[in-house]
Amino acid sequence: MLFLYGTETHLNMARYLIINFPYTITQIYNKEEYYGEIVLHIAIIKRNPTMVEWLLGEEHNKAYLEQQLTSAASGVFFQEGRPCYYGETPLAFACCTNQWNIAEILLKFGASMDVVDSNGNTVLHLLVIHNLPEIYTKYKERWIAEQQTDKDSSDEDDDEYFRIEKQRITPLWKRLNKEGYTPLTLAAKLGQADMFSFLIEERKITQWSFGPVACVLYPLDQVDLECHEDSIESPVSALELIVQNAHVELIMHPRMVDLVNKKWERFARRIFFNRFLVTFSYLTVFLITTILDQTRNETIEGEGDDAVTTSVQPAGMLCQTICTIGRFFVLAGAIWKGRSELKEIETLGIRKYFQTTGSGLLENCLSCSFCLTILIVNIFRALDMEAETAALAIASLLGWGYMLFFVMAFRLTGPFVVMIYEMLFNDVLRFCIIYVVFLVGFSQTFFVLFDYNGFKGFLTSVKHCFLGMLGDFDLDSYVETKHSYISVTFLLFYVIVVTILLLNLLVAMMGDTYGNIIEGATQVWHLERARIVFAIENEMESAERNLPLNKYWTNVDGERYLQVEEFNGKAFLAANSGGNVDTNDTKEK
Repeated sequence: MLFLYGTETHLNMARYLIINFPYTITQIYNKEEYYGEIVLHIAIIKRNPTMVEWLLGEEHNKAYLEQQLTSAASGVFFQEGRPCYYGETPLAFACCTNQWNIAEILLKFGASMDVVDSNGNTVLHLLVIHNLPEIYTKYKERWIAEQQTDKDSSDEDDDEYFRIEKQRITPLWKRLNKEGYTPLTLAAKLGQADMFSFLIEERKITQWSFGPVACVLYPLDQVDLECHEDSIESPVSALELIVQNAHVELIMHPRMVDLVNKKWERFARRIFFNRFLVTFSYLTVFLITTILDQTRNETIEGEGDDAVTTSVQPAGMLCQTICTIGRFFVLAGAIWKGRSELKEIETLGIRKYFQTTGSGLLENCLSCSFCLTILIVNIFRALDMEAETAALAIASLLGWGYMLFFVMAFRLTGPFVVMIYEMLFNDVLRFCIIYVVFLVGFSQTFFVLFDYNGFKGFLTSVKHCFLGMLGDFDLDSYVETKHSYISVTFLLFYVIVVTILLLNLLVAMMGDTYGNIIEGATQVWHLERARIVFAIENEMESAERNLPLNKYWTNVDGERYLQVEEFNGKAFLAANSGGNVDTNDTKEK
């Protein structure tokens, strides 16, 4: 409490108590909310470097130094997701509150830079969460300096095993937390645009420069993970997280645009258009087969409204033969596609397979549904079941709906497919939830007023209410009831609330959705194309990905890099003119 008040008088009283009772320095809050917090945590939060140094350096407190440095504030107030999630340890507290001067004091007294909290987050992870790039740079440089000091001391040591173990240390910025994220991938997961851009740029290596032009290498580890053997699970990459979480601002980072463009140019475009031609040809055969299957020779007598079909005979032998071949072709195509999807599920895992969003999710869901429905159609056909017709109708809709996946790749049509998706699953869904309430309520009202019979009568009332929303209602039937005034009043109220208010509200919501999406049409298109590239890449085997034809990266000393040319004309001119030219936002590919 004395530290919380923080006045000079209170702090002097605290010093007196600690000197006389040193063990109090490590006493923790033992209640759930602030469990684990000690006075050192409070001194850091109070931004009092003098008191921090006194707590660590006072002679009476030496015996408790290590306990202070490793004490973890793990109460509910400090847990992940709360505003004061500062990583539990005093060093993490100092860094996350942007107090490098206090962090240096803690490091001077031996605080470990490799400390992690209960979530497996290092201090670098925490700095990403709190968006502190300057502290991130200082912490990383200090960690590298300490490792270099340890390396120099180990070189003088005769213990060969100690030196080997030191060489195996994973760099702090490549360490995974319990969710499997590095600081870079965590920034991608959280959508921290500023921090993500900083982490991408701080890793770049300049190969050469000539005037305003520079050839730059960007490491692809963590950003776009290397292809592993099939069925071997690999850590998640930044690009995958951006696509899954629909972080439009991150996908528009110039280097992410470059990465997706190179993938598109090297293999995705070729595979995409080949797949489009194959799919379109397959669906055309499916359409022709369906038409021939329902082709009959009919004899009709009479003309116009008096025409009567007198006899129906099956189509000729040629039509039946073509139809049979087409059925086998459609079934074979569905089996082949189904095997491809099952292999992708086996490689990625079923959870990861359905975690994709946008065009990737559309492609996965429609592919699986179509293949399954075609198999069901053939099973029903073999068993001569009437349900074959309904299943075939569903398969037809799913098959041609799959073509939307290809439409989304084009800048001209992609945003409009996204609009349809957003309107269906946001605007129309909300409208339907509200409309169902009114529909059931008014259906029950008119069911009572019209004195309908049983459950079938209630369904009739529902049908009339639904048609009434579309303006198709018979006013006379409402007037002829026993309670005509009440019936007409309720009808007018229904027309005002549902037909006028709710329908126009739906149109207005859809208009807002259109406006919001069309403003960011370019960003939406880039995101959807990234999803398509990602979906195509997931279906490729590792051997196919590593073919020279499909390589979009540059190998340097066994590491993969994205090679780009950057043009920074204003910075070059500023260097020659004494720095009077604004150099902001001058980098171009």
